[in-house]
Amino acid sequence: MLTTPSHALQVIHEEEINARCELLNSLITNIFEDNDSDIHLNPISLDANLGKLSKKYKLTIEEEFLIVFSYAWQIKPHLFLPFVEGFKNIEFRTKYGGYLDNERELYIPTLKTFLEIIISKEYRSEFILKLSDKNFSLLRDGVIFLEPFQKNNNNILDSVLKLSPNFIQYLIGGESPRLDHEIDFPARLKESKVPFDEVVLSDTTKEEIQPLELLLEVLPKIKEDKSLKKYISDNHIFVFSGSPGTGKSLTATTLGSKYNMSTYTLDISRVVSRYVGDFEKAMERVFTRLHGQNCILFIDEADSIFTKRNENVNEAKDKYSNQEMSYLLQRLETFDGIVILASNVRDIRTHVDKAMMRRINHIIEFPFPLANEREQLWKFSLPNEYTFEDGLVDKLSMSYQLSGANIASIMSEVLIKAIYNKTNIITFQMIEPSIKKEFYKRDSTYQVCPDNSPGAILMEQRLGRSAVHNGRRM
Repeated sequence: MLTTPSHALQVIHEEEINARCELLNSLITNIFEDNDSDIHLNPISLDANLGKLSKKYKLTIEEEFLIVFSYAWQIKPHLFLPFVEGFKNIEFRTKYGGYLDNERELYIPTLKTFLEIIISKEYRSEFILKLSDKNFSLLRDGVIFLEPFQKNNNNILDSVLKLSPNFIQYLIGGESPRLDHEIDFPARLKESKVPFDEVVLSDTTKEEIQPLELLLEVLPKIKEDKSLKKYISDNHIFVFSGSPGTGKSLTATTLGSKYNMSTYTLDISRVVSRYVGDFEKAMERVFTRLHGQNCILFIDEADSIFTKRNENVNEAKDKYSNQEMSYLLQRLETFDGIVILASNVRDIRTHVDKAMMRRINHIIEFPFPLANEREQLWKFSLPNEYTFEDGLVDKLSMSYQLSGANIASIMSEVLIKAIYNKTNIITFQMIEPSIKKEFYKRDSTYQVCPDNSPGAILMEQRLGRSAVHNGRRM
């Protein structure tokens, strides 16, 4: 039989986890045969994903078996069949805990079962404390989790150990799970289709962003040299301030890629809740998971959660809002990582709490693109095999107040038309309907508007009619 390299690697991963499951099976067999003989334990293979996981988290043998145990009862429940019979004995039940699934005739082990089988009596209290700590690496990164089997039973010993489905796949040869591997994790990995060098920014923004680039460049050296921790803060907070569509999100993502860092975007809808305490719980998951990781936390529309604390607390909602803000301030103080806050408001200093402002390293402005920047945006919006008709780029960049996001949306629609019409020449007749749609969406009048137009007209063109009255920024 022919074996491909990828198949051979998968065999290594499966063999390692299966070998550890066999050791667990031997330990279980010894219990029911009243056999105290020692079990020989070979060193874990670092070529297998189980070994890589052990190396990454610097796991002890007991912690490795925590993963194996969680994997075994979910994937190889037959290993625990002897416990089905043993469960009938009340002394056995008291000692090993667990639950019986009568419908499927399966035994569901708990943390108590694991401790009795794997951990020596003198170390059990220490191990329970470890699993009670949310910062324990395997819990923090969602590798394993403890789930109450019965709703009203909060005893940790009666909790069921579960291995995340993504890590189950990883152990048998799947891809290494991302930090946002759970569906309900409040932050998502954001990847960019373009390199940072192709992001069109004003000269002022390029200059203002240099301190952030400098930090990202030297961050690995700072992490390596522990003596610097006394002098350089672990947390770094930057604000990207500018109107919608000016490249704040794209810049954060592409900067991460440039410096080999992942960018995770906070999903505001997953953290804002009407229930007291849910906000803090959701944010704590994010801060705990990303703490010390090689990544950027990007929070769009940050002014919606980093609002000023209300000094005159008259209603319960003001009290809870103040509590949430206080939590964020305290948590950012201890967070080891880079946070980029994005805001669309005219002057973020008037919207964000003063204590928060003191923690911000830099505020970087993203102004609305001018004609020379729009020219670059139009040029970058077209694949190499397509061209604009003569003079069109100059006309578009000089005449219409469009952001990078507007131009990307327009050209996505125009290219579909070009493919359908089997043409690689982009004309104004093809583009104009899409431009009109963009102006309609933001409630702006469709008209020619050069950069030297009066301020009120520019604001209406760039942000819509309502922006003139509600204080939004250009």
